[in-house]
Amino acid sequence: MTCRKGVAGALALGAMMAATSVAVAAVDKAPARTTIKVSQKIKVKPNRYIQDGLRWNRDVYKVRSGGTLHVVNTAADEGPHTFTVVKKSDLPRTAAAIFNCKVCNKLGQAHGADPNSDAPPQFPFLENGTGQATPPNVNRPGDSGITGEGKKGESIDLKVTAAKGSRLYFMCLIHPWMQARVDVG
Repeated sequence: MTCRKGVAGALALGAMMAATSVAVAAVDKAPARTTIKVSQKIKVKPNRYIQDGLRWNRDVYKVRSGGTLHVVNTAADEGPHTFTVVKKSDLPRTAAAIFNCKVCNKLGQAHGADPNSDAPPQFPFLENGTGQATPPNVNRPGDSGITGEGKKGESIDLKVTAAKGSRLYFMCLIHPWMQARVDVG
């Protein structure tokens, strides 16, 4: 009797483990298209602070190598946004670094943006830090795209060509506290 119960229990455990591994494999599979949205919530306490919750809607995204990132501006009151791949070490982590973001200045100039003008940048896209008119393949620092001129719903589609297993750290050059990561599967 004990042997049968032990065998039955082992078979049940084996079946559960197999079902779990299939479920985990399905969950870990990266999608071919991922949507990244800008979101915002502002909190004000007079004579104390303004807490600007302008951010990406998630901290980590998954997309398949060869897939597409669909970046949507849903917080148009704050103007346009960029999806800009940077080195993890280039992400500003302090208020001083945010207000004097060196990578933001460098790549903003590469976009052809004039900080003293409301005119749109000369180049809506960068590939490896070089201005261009067409969307880049996103796979390394310096790849960047602007969501438009700041109207709600404006979006860009960026093809991800980074190798499977890569991590792409990205930020908005205009709002450097907006930072997240894409895991390429």
